[in-house]
Amino acid sequence: IIYDVLNNLEDELELIFKQRIKFPTVVYTIARLSCLGFVLINTTYGLNIKDCQQGHFFIVTFFIIEINSIALLFFLRARAIFHDVPRMQMFLACLWTLVFGSSILNFFVAHSAHSLVEPKACTQENIEPFYSMVSIGALLVFDTVVYIAISYRLFQTFLFHERGEPVFQRTCILLNGMTLPTFSRSLFRDGQLYYLISLLTGSTALVMFVVPSLHPQYKVIFMPLHITFTNIIACWVFRNVKL
Repeated sequence: IIYDVLNNLEDELELIFKQRIKFPTVVYTIARLSCLGFVLINTTYGLNIKDCQQGHFFIVTFFIIEINSIALLFFLRARAIFHDVPRMQMFLACLWTLVFGSSILNFFVAHSAHSLVEPKACTQENIEPFYSMVSIGALLVFDTVVYIAISYRLFQTFLFHERGEPVFQRTCILLNGMTLPTFSRSLFRDGQLYYLISLLTGSTALVMFVVPSLHPQYKVIFMPLHITFTNIIACWVFRNVKL
């Protein structure tokens, strides 16, 4: 994540200092900073922390802020596309609220303690897979609904005019977005990439939580990767639209 920020530092500075700062830009900045905070504290968590409980609290707090910020960015994206459909906006707002509410359960997923092998290091124990399943599941449902809704909206006009085409050809066009205008095709493919990364990493993290034979430390080992990858792609998608 640090490499990604430095690699796109020029774009990051342009968003903050050269563009007019609006609410989505504020959410974007919060998402970036919270991801950095999560990764940095999570890295030092297993090295040398005196108060494991406090370190765990900050890890979960940054995690919750990050996933809700990313979800909010895509909610704002979908709301802009459905600007003339108030009911759809309300439905998506309810879904985002569900994501926010379920994310609070992450405070109860695991407990922290000093490692028996390395007393100065902290570790996770007493993992509660149910809470993680609810939290990650709600986020995956939200991402799926937003992706399908935006894709449907972008293709709605095209499919109306191309009803005479074979189903296979229409399906191929629906998957690659070749016939969409340039900007709409960019929106579609960016969303497609984010959803693919979110689905793969989120599903992997979910499976690792529910496998009973895994040690608690290994159950949570994939979460930093999930958070980092989705943050990088989501912020890249946001920059593509803004810049």
